[in-house]
Amino acid sequence: MNADDLADVFTHGATHVWWGTVSGPLALSETAMLPAAERERGYAMDARAGAHYTGVRVAVRRILARYLGVDPALIRFGRLPCPQCAGDDHGAPSVVWPPTELNYSLSRSGPHWLLGVTGGRRRVGTGLDETSPLDVSAVAATVLSVRELGRLRAQRTPEERLEVFLRYWTRKEAVLGACGAGPTCDPRDVDVYDAPPDDRLVVRHAAATGPQSWLVDDIAIRPGRYAAVARETAATGPLRLIGNAHPAVGLPAHGQGPAVRTHTLETRSTPWQSATSFPSTTSPTPTCGPS
Repeated sequence: MNADDLADVFTHGATHVWWGTVSGPLALSETAMLPAAERERGYAMDARAGAHYTGVRVAVRRILARYLGVDPALIRFGRLPCPQCAGDDHGAPSVVWPPTELNYSLSRSGPHWLLGVTGGRRRVGTGLDETSPLDVSAVAATVLSVRELGRLRAQRTPEERLEVFLRYWTRKEAVLGACGAGPTCDPRDVDVYDAPPDDRLVVRHAAATGPQSWLVDDIAIRPGRYAAVARETAATGPLRLIGNAHPAVGLPAHGQGPAVRTHTLETRSTPWQSATSFPSTTSPTPTCGPS
């Protein structure tokens, strides 16, 4: 894949969604592109977590370098001001150098990662999680809205309830990541209940500054994984999944609500496999972006 294949994020308002899985520790020659602080942070973790952390940092640099046309080692990262409090230490992630209109969002779950990329200074957010043991009843009331809770409690089996919860959670994670005010927001206020039949899911969620609403798409990656991407509703360009897509799996059918509609995306082969995510916690916490 060359630079021309990626140019539509700048020329046609496209949003690209990359995904992959960490395959193991990277060689020192690969992690040499990371700043010393990032390498030291990885060394301070246990072996598995450190491999995940350094793997994803290398993957993000490699991917973004293709859009930016620079050596991956030269990219400098920072954060945008929080749209809620204007703090500069917890807003959405950004590229500080080279100067660019590119924005990105990263989510991780276990060894898996999801990276959204778009241009034109448009905002993007991603959410990713996978099926794993989780006490849904203990967590749901702290993150789901009233009608989301109603949908979840209407499911007949623990498996169906977990599926509904993870679908809603990844949508919220995507919206909070796109907004950039995750730590200052109550996820219960981000209502991501299903879209009407034959329509797109538009989520109304506004911070003090920035967009007032978000277009949210569920993304089918592999069975047992749940992913979503949030874009500004003004973003009308195509959404492209760069990876190995699998048939979409919607929420369980329910008489009071439609099944989730996952939109067909263009698929491409991912050019490498080295990347990562940290293990999911049993109690999801909203974040503004990658650490």
